[in-house]
Amino acid sequence: MRLVLTGGGTGGHITPALNVARELMECDSKAELLFIGRQGGKENDAVKKFGIRLTELEVYGIKRSLSPSNIKTAISDLRAIRKAKDILKEFKPDAVLGTGGYVCWPVITAAVRMNIPSAIHESNSCPGLVTRLLSKKCSAVLLGYDEAREHVKGARRIVTVGNPVDKALSRQSRLSARAELGLRADEIFIVSFGGSGGAAVMNSAISELMEHVSSKDAKIKHLHATGRAYFEKWNKRSLAGCKVVPYIDDMPKYLKAADIVISRCGAMAVSELSAVGAPSVLIPSPNVTNDHQRKNARILSDRGAAIVLEEAELPAGRLIETVRELSENRGLRDTLSRKIKALSDTSAAKNIIGVLKELSGES
Repeated sequence: MRLVLTGGGTGGHITPALNVARELMECDSKAELLFIGRQGGKENDAVKKFGIRLTELEVYGIKRSLSPSNIKTAISDLRAIRKAKDILKEFKPDAVLGTGGYVCWPVITAAVRMNIPSAIHESNSCPGLVTRLLSKKCSAVLLGYDEAREHVKGARRIVTVGNPVDKALSRQSRLSARAELGLRADEIFIVSFGGSGGAAVMNSAISELMEHVSSKDAKIKHLHATGRAYFEKWNKRSLAGCKVVPYIDDMPKYLKAADIVISRCGAMAVSELSAVGAPSVLIPSPNVTNDHQRKNARILSDRGAAIVLEEAELPAGRLIETVRELSENRGLRDTLSRKIKALSDTSAAKNIIGVLKELSGES
């Protein structure tokens, strides 16, 4: 199968695409893949590291208010569609899959005009603007959560497939992950991060948590990822049992080994936490489109599968109280782990490939 993948803007748009690519390469040794990302996007580094062919388009986001910059955006979109057509004409894909971000617009629009089967995957429970705009154009809309259906009612075809996660999350055992990290059976391992780019508010809250809880208990080991943009500003003083890094490269291993995870509520982060059954404290970002992180978190909290704290609660010490309770209550951690694990679905990538093959006439 020849597949074009497109997405950009955040790691949350790149990750599902790469997990689909990984699944396709494993099940089809002759598969050929091309990734189309936004020009200059830092998230494209993950594609380069993965090793599949990458090309970039110059695209800009649409301002939701009246703005002269939208004229520049419209012009660049027309150019991007023409360039996308040239790329698709040369690569001759069997199908095109978009996973979110403005770069999907010109690529899928070009595919539709060229009668190439196309699909958009929406990982969040509330679809973003690009997904809603493309839903009536492309061959199929693929959803991570069934709750998103009401937002794409005009689509030709809607399939709930789940969110594709890295198979490494299920391949490595918790015991082997902890052994690799040198963790004893009686140690409580905390992993925290504020999304792929980090978050200043979470960094501040985690700093207090490390100072007042993590470094005070000899049984706690704590790893925090600040995000690359924030790492240089982080307080460099050493705290017992605590380690700070700009980014966690081998996330599956660390999530598998964790006793407590503190995270934002991006759809892919939530899906990965579900896949490993990690007892989680979720802190929705209030600065995202359609408040989708809070909606993602609600799916878990309504089922008792995670603890959700509002960002406004962090200065009041709620995170410190919550982590203290979790670190001292093995039963609570076990309950959260069992309930979040029950919501996981590791067949999403296979489901997506199945739909793409059907659209392209391969199955």
